[in-house]
Amino acid sequence: MADDRTKSDSAPEDLLASLRLSEARLRGVLDSISDGFYAVDRDWRLTEFNPAAEKYFGMSRAQIIGRDYRDLISAASDEFKELLDAAMAGGPMRVLEAPSLYRPGRQVELRVASTEEGLCVALTDITDRLQTRSRLEAAVAERTAAFQASEARLRSIFETTNLFQGLLAPDGTLLDCNAAALGAINARKEDVVGLKLWETPWISANELTVAFARETVARVSAGEIVTQPNMSLQLPGGARAFDFAMRPVHDETGVVIAMVLEANEITARLKAEEDLRQVQKLEAVGQLTGGIAHDFNNLLMVISGGLNMLDRSPDEQKRAMLMGRMREAVDRGANLPMHLLAFSRRHQLSPESIRLPDYFACMNALLNRSLGVNVRVTIDVPDDVAPVFADPNALQLALLNLAVNARDAMHDSGVVTISARDGSALDPSAECIIISVADTGEGMTPEVRQRIFEPFFTTKETGKGSGLGLAQVHGFAEQSGGHIGVESKVGEGTTFMLVLPRGEAVAPGEPFAPPIKLPEQLSPVGKALLVEDDDNVAALTEEMLRHLGWRVTRVASAEAALGAITNGLDVGLVFSDVMMPGGKNGIELAHSLRERHVDLPIVLASGYTEAVHREAERAGLPLLSKPFSLETLAVAIETARSR
Repeated sequence: MADDRTKSDSAPEDLLASLRLSEARLRGVLDSISDGFYAVDRDWRLTEFNPAAEKYFGMSRAQIIGRDYRDLISAASDEFKELLDAAMAGGPMRVLEAPSLYRPGRQVELRVASTEEGLCVALTDITDRLQTRSRLEAAVAERTAAFQASEARLRSIFETTNLFQGLLAPDGTLLDCNAAALGAINARKEDVVGLKLWETPWISANELTVAFARETVARVSAGEIVTQPNMSLQLPGGARAFDFAMRPVHDETGVVIAMVLEANEITARLKAEEDLRQVQKLEAVGQLTGGIAHDFNNLLMVISGGLNMLDRSPDEQKRAMLMGRMREAVDRGANLPMHLLAFSRRHQLSPESIRLPDYFACMNALLNRSLGVNVRVTIDVPDDVAPVFADPNALQLALLNLAVNARDAMHDSGVVTISARDGSALDPSAECIIISVADTGEGMTPEVRQRIFEPFFTTKETGKGSGLGLAQVHGFAEQSGGHIGVESKVGEGTTFMLVLPRGEAVAPGEPFAPPIKLPEQLSPVGKALLVEDDDNVAALTEEMLRHLGWRVTRVASAEAALGAITNGLDVGLVFSDVMMPGGKNGIELAHSLRERHVDLPIVLASGYTEAVHREAERAGLPLLSKPFSLETLAVAIETARSR
């Protein structure tokens, strides 16, 4: 019984001790927290006050316990007082941010909760937190404004640039595009956004561009950058050329999340470049015009004067001399237009082995005519120098460009020296020929020398050069498998070195056919139909045909020739000019005649260029270049009759 009583007596004491321990722990927590805490009973008397609250109110716990809380907050806002009343009535916990009553300039957060005894209030100084939040909000607002401004600028650039720009998803779906791109296809953004790139009007018109777009999307979505210069797109207004590029956009992990497409139109630039190249050719022709006109007048003088003198000279030796001079003048006159025609042609290079001593012997007169009387041209080409492998006409144009450039550097007065040597003299392994063009001009600065081969770069006055001459020479050298170098010193002149592949051996001189000996008297051959619209040429050709034994019937057009043969004119030869008035030219006439008379001999004549010759060759027709001699006419007729 004693033991049970002892246990019963000790139970309240243990409970009391436990409560004291719990209170001590709670007190320890309240005393250690940084938030102010105080409690109020239902009579509004303060019953609890921790050290943080003491610091806030500036009063000790002993001073404030038991006081009426309403006295301490008499200056508080109505909102706070209403909040306290609601809590005292048993409402849920409420939170209020308000200016501090006891610490001016500070902001506090008040958390009020209802208890059985009354209510408790937790108070936190949030001034620093609010200031930090305010700074963060300001920073966010500033960054947001900056991003918005940047986006606006980028959008403005995107919409106003002349470049075609677009944004694609990794699968090729168009997400966005700018006004320039839309304007090219006369479409609205909603018409194309959502389509695959290859389904859009920019791409879909051509199977090749569709295949290219599909392949490009696959490559770029895998992380590759794809560029395609001079890409042709078939747009509603016609074909246009672009420099195309597509680049991936990666996220922070390196995954491709989008693709940027950009197309820079170069249609106008390409046309301008082509126009300028043609202008440069015409400039080269212009260098020849004065000299050609002078030479033609001299040749006409020889022929006109010779004809006059033939009538006045019974001396056979003198007549023979005059005839020889006139024949030489005719031959020279026939070669002069070829120089001009060589500049106007547009074709791939046709290289051949060229024996340079013979080549420059023929070109010397051309250079002298082009450079003028105040420029002395010196040719230094050894007779034993190896042949060069190049297109003769393109080489001529390149050398003329270099010579004219040299003349301009000397201000139309000085010495131009053209020389050639075997590259093996410098390097035994070199299979090349070096053709040098040197002048006695003012030379070039290093800055100018670095840019002379750039297209459109020129130091000449406006209107005196397109800046394409040296660029064309550079392109010719590269296309020929060679290169061009330059040495220059200010005040001492410039030397260009054109390095070209070595050719195969060529026999000296030009391969002339043995002269044709025609008998004094020719027996009649048959009837020839002459088709020629020019009366003077027709009269001379008719006389030549009669001399060769043909009886001649002349008509002035292809239609008249077909009509004559259809009406029963029996002929053993048709001799026709190529270019004539009417619906058919000479080649078309020949095709029509061959359909009806397979074995009829046909000979054509033309004063035009290689295109006519190539067409005649394809048709298997002999073609004479005007002017032609009696001997060459005889050969052409025999060739036609033997086929």
